[in-house]
Amino acid sequence: MSVALPAYAFSPTPSYASLPRTGDSTVEYTPRAGAAGPTSGTLTKNWRGVTIIFKNQEESSQSGIPTYGRNAIICGEIGLENPEAVLTICLKLQGRIDLSSSDCGQIEQTIVDEQHVLWDRAKSGRCPSVVGFALAFPTTYKDEDKLYRIPPSFETVILGSPLLAVKCAYKLRITITKTSGRLSLFKTTSKTYPIPLAFKPRTRPARPIIQDLSFISTLKAAPDEWHQMLVTIPTKEKAEVEPISCHFLIPSIATFCLSQPIPFHIQLCGSRDSLQLFYGSAPVEAPPPGSKRPRRRQYAAIVRVYVARQVYIEVHGKSSWRTIVVGEGALRPLPPTAYTDDADAREVSVDWEGEVRCKDDVTCASFSANHLVVKDFIIFALTPANVRSSPLLPIQHAHPIRLVTDGWTEQDLAHPEDR
Repeated sequence: MSVALPAYAFSPTPSYASLPRTGDSTVEYTPRAGAAGPTSGTLTKNWRGVTIIFKNQEESSQSGIPTYGRNAIICGEIGLENPEAVLTICLKLQGRIDLSSSDCGQIEQTIVDEQHVLWDRAKSGRCPSVVGFALAFPTTYKDEDKLYRIPPSFETVILGSPLLAVKCAYKLRITITKTSGRLSLFKTTSKTYPIPLAFKPRTRPARPIIQDLSFISTLKAAPDEWHQMLVTIPTKEKAEVEPISCHFLIPSIATFCLSQPIPFHIQLCGSRDSLQLFYGSAPVEAPPPGSKRPRRRQYAAIVRVYVARQVYIEVHGKSSWRTIVVGEGALRPLPPTAYTDDADAREVSVDWEGEVRCKDDVTCASFSANHLVVKDFIIFALTPANVRSSPLLPIQHAHPIRLVTDGWTEQDLAHPEDR
């Protein structure tokens, strides 16, 4: 027995919009973490008789250096005033790492060396007045039978002992060979136009950082978003004072954008006497009768949070490294959560919160290559008041972090209600 199927009416596909229209509302929205759209600016280099235009550049770039990211294509055009005299045009992309240390010497390592013939009159005939070019930026290089990622452009000189100098640089060389005159066809001249390139691959954290930077308001709601480190401020030998416990908390993701603040929270826990000694507010013992009162200069306690960058190199089998400060933190004392007038309280606590961010001139993220590692740490240091006479000892703790070039979402790609 066959049953006739009912008739179906096909309705057209409704139109969709990324933003709600009049009468609509957004139920849920996920911020887009993709890269920004392709750049469309140009950068021009001029020489006598030759003009080179680089495409896909940032419109707001002030460096004057063509900049490229990972998997980028170096493309552009070469304009020639006298193209009939051109015999060949060659492109050569070079990349080199120079490492130098006063302790272990220096090395020079070539990581990119690619050469291409862009135009050959013997094969292609007369050269046109405008010649386009496109060259893929390599992503890896091989050293000691191992593949490594191409490091970003980076240059630093750290004075002191040992003196450290590091440079990762890339350059595009365009060589144009011409005939020198109509009557001497076999006499040729070549001129090379070296153009520095900046390689700045974009990196992002694996997940977004907590949006609410306040530790107190987010600890109970999202405890997994914070990573806690516990250290103890030690005391001198035979000192009759209890040590102080320090809780230092930062976001658990441990991957942060160069231009965004890193929130943190500090809590000191200890006896009232220990905290008074740390701050330098403990009463000073009166000198014995008849003795001269010593002249004592009071120093305040120091609580400091900063970002440090360690540059590590290996030259001729020897290692050398230096550490520099690339960001300072701003601290704000927090009022106590509960007030007590009990002078005999066994343990009291003092809290700070704040943010630390990198300096504006720090534009290179953390990276590693063969013989070269650039890694970053967030460091908090505690120095008691009158450190020479205090029974408490100074201490500092370093926690490794990774700095990246971009945040989880771009401001231009975020939903208007999420800004």
